[in-house]
Amino acid sequence: SSGINAEYGGLLECPDTVAKLEQHLPEGLRGNPETLRSTLNSPQFQQGLQLFSSAFKSGQLAPLMKSLGFTDSAGNAAAGGDFEAFVRAVADATKEKEKDEVEEDMALD
Repeated sequence: SSGINAEYGGLLECPDTVAKLEQHLPEGLRGNPETLRSTLNSPQFQQGLQLFSSAFKSGQLAPLMKSLGFTDSAGNAAAGGDFEAFVRAVADATKEKEKDEVEEDMALD
């Protein structure tokens, strides 16, 4: 059996994890655990996950991350195959971007 359930076991059994994952779904799809489960197990999501995994493992993700404007640390982590460092770098870059947008909005008020 393939897919998220086979690979991650009880991931969707943890309410905190489900709440964090649901934040990334459109509002109309939140609040229904079965919607999240079907999304994660959909052929489209599985294909995207496989493509991402392949690009990460092969080092092809690093140039893409840099071209998308992510920091060198995200690209370097991707190039080095360090997934934990990659996730941290992407999260840090996202937080920094959000902070900049809030500061920009405040300056306009």
